[in-house]
Amino acid sequence: MYQINFRIGENEKKILDKIAMIKNISLAELSKRFVLKELEQLRVDIAFDLMQEGKISKKNAFKMSGLTYYEFMCEGLKRKVTEKLPEELIESEMNALSKLDITEFLKNNAEEIKKPIL
Repeated sequence: MYQINFRIGENEKKILDKIAMIKNISLAELSKRFVLKELEQLRVDIAFDLMQEGKISKKNAFKMSGLTYYEFMCEGLKRKVTEKLPEELIESEMNALSKLDITEFLKNNAEEIKKPIL
């Protein structure tokens, strides 16, 4: 466990003392909660920013965020953030897909494709 010390002004100290008294916790515990709460949000913001910039993958952004998978996906939708994939990866995937013969994946091969729907 580590200890972090920081200085605050007299007015901030009075406010924190009052809140700590109301919450019935120590000033140190109150300060710790504030810092950790801010850290939670900062982790999420940085994770989504880095993913949007293409600097980290969705998987790494998920790990960095500290959110559950459901929370991460909801937050991504809310922020309208999508994973940026490197152009080289997209091109290699497209090349691989263009070489696939879809009929190999069907039960009755090409006959399934040629059958009319109705």
